[in-house]
Parts: sequence; structure tokens; C-alpha cells
Amino acid sequence: QAVKKHPALRDDAAGLNSVGDTKSIDGEEVEVPLDLILPKVDTIIDAFGMDDWSRTKVPVSSWVDADTDSHDNLSIKDIIHNKLHGQISYSGPLNAYFEMRRREDSYELWNYNYIFGLAQYLLDRINDMDSIESVPVKTTILDVGAGDGRLIYFLRRAMHEIRTLNSSPKSANISLRRKNGKSNRSTKAKMKANSQTFTMPTLIATDDGSWKAPMYSSKHIEVEKLSAVEAVVKYAPPPPEQRLEGESSRLIVLCSWMPPGTDWTADFRKPQSSIHAPGESGLGIIDEYILIGECDDGTCGHNYLTWGNPDAYESEDGNESSVPVAPYVEDGYQRIELEDLSLLQISRFDCKRSSESKTVSFRRGA
Repeated sequence: QAVKKHPALRDDAAGLNSVGDTKSIDGEEVEVPLDLILPKVDTIIDAFGMDDWSRTKVPVSSWVDADTDSHDNLSIKDIIHNKLHGQISYSGPLNAYFEMRRREDSYELWNYNYIFGLAQYLLDRINDMDSIESVPVKTTILDVGAGDGRLIYFLRRAMHEIRTLNSSPKSANISLRRKNGKSNRSTKAKMKANSQTFTMPTLIATDDGSWKAPMYSSKHIEVEKLSAVEAVVKYAPPPPEQRLEGESSRLIVLCSWMPPGTDWTADFRKPQSSIHAPGESGLGIIDEYILIGECDDGTCGHNYLTWGNPDAYESEDGNESSVPVAPYVEDGYQRIELEDLSLLQISRFDCKRSSESKTVSFRRGA
């Protein structure tokens, strides 16, 4: 019923939506507006009956289920719920919707509010970093493990709308609201920044094709076939000694739902000089990387190597009594929780008691 009622959900459920399509307006071919492609958060919550669902992440260690030592007073639903580690009793139509899509790469339900919120965050960050530079800086935003490439496509269009409409939240029809209904004033205030002296970043999507995400036959969506490591090596800024005078560049990396048990972030934090001279020390290649998905105790990346969760630390000699500092801290990066964005996320494993996906930034030298 939800999919029938809301066209944006119907298109996405099919796995082949109207991304990149055009329609004729006054005789001119233009891309289908984003608000007709991407559902709003409120629409998703209403469509799937999620009004009483948590909009924040609750650690797995805090989950409490019924005692299953005795099955005498338990329903079949409770028993199955326990066997599947808590994924039944608190689930709902949203979870069935994700499973109906039959896509192994489908974890995040991109929505209008989140895409515009992330686009604005990136524009603000670039502007902040530019403000302390003495020379113009070219920014590349690189999505690794990008799958079908839709995230970069949506961000490119959202950034264009924000800049074109002079960062007006009213004109852009962006609604960034917390659960209590109050507007996110700090985000909206930032959206009023002057757009006249800003150079738009270059956005690139890369993926090695191993998860067989569907590709769109559209000139607007391009996914370069590169692994995460290959992509970082190709688009990393050159070491200072190799830069042309008066030119500078930076790299911001996005990664949504990194494969479980795998850590790509160590390659994100490698020194700039190590690409050409392995083993050398120095500043990390990437100015900032942003991870989207489950964190700390989930299935995205490695809970210690990626997120720094000490409970997931495994010592080579088996002595785990002393846990070293988180790898990202050791490499000179600071973790920043982007809570305003996390509140806007809808993901595959969300349930009534916890919203599982978050957006977390790791900034170099912060």
C-alpha cells in the first residue's frame, strides 16, 4: 500500500527508478526534479507506520528481550525473534520493503531531507576549510564502494540547487527537523552563506563491481570501476613537493555501508608521501572521510579498526587486557558525530527500538 501511494517509493522499490530521466518542460528536456524522485522523511515515516520508532541508535548491549530459557509462555514470534537476534518483534513494513527490493547492496533509503542535509554539510565544510587557505583549493568528493552511483548523483544535483537558489532553505524547500518538530536552526543559518565566492567541488563515484549493483544507462550517472584503494590512489592530492606553484587540492571521501569485517579507512589515512614512497610518515592523504551506516557494534567495516570500539579489539598475542588508542586517533584524525544528519537516515535494519544507520565524520588534524 505504501509503495502504491507514494511514487518515489515505488520507483526505488523496483531498483530502477527515474534517476537521470528527463522530461519536457516548455519544449526543453530537463532532469526529473529531485522532490519527485526522493521521498521526504515524513513521507517514509507515515507510509510505513513508523511514528513510534526510535530515531536514534541504541547500542546492542542495551537491547533487552524476553527470557527464552523457557518456551512455555512464548509465542512462535518471540522464539523466532530470539533466534534471529532481535530482528522480528521490533520490525515492520519498512524492513519488508527493503527485502522486497531483492538487492544485496540496498541498505540506505536515500531521502530528500538527508541528501540536501549532507550536501549542505559538505558545502559548509569546504567553505570553512577554504577560509583558512592562502591559495584557491580544488576539492574532490570521492564516493568509494559507491554501488549504483546514486548518492553522488543526488548530491551533485542538491549542491547545484542550493547554490543556484542562493542557499535559501525556503526556496529549496528543505525541511531539516528533529523528532520534536523543532527546526534545526544551526543548519538553516549556515545555509544562508554567500555563494558568490565559492568553487563547486568535483564529485566522483567509484566501485569495483563486486556487489553487482545495477547500473543506470544515463549520461548523468557514471561509476568509475575502481576499488577503494585504487580510487584513493588515483584521486589523492599530490605531495607538497609535487604541487604546482599557486595550486592546491583536497580530497573528501564518502563511504556508505562499508563491507562487514573490512577496513578501508587505514588506506584513507595513509600519509600523502607513502603513495610514492611506502612507509614514509606525514599527514594523511584525505582531509576528511565520512562513513555512513552501522557503527561501533554493527556490520559496517571493522568495529575496532574502522570505528575504534575497544570491545572489538583483538590482540595478535591474545593479551587484550591493554587496548591501544583507536587507529584513527593514532593517525591524527578526530571523530565527529553528525547527529543532525543521522536523525534523517532511514536504513534496512532500523527497527522500533533503534535507528541503526549513522553519519560520522573523521577529520584530519582537527
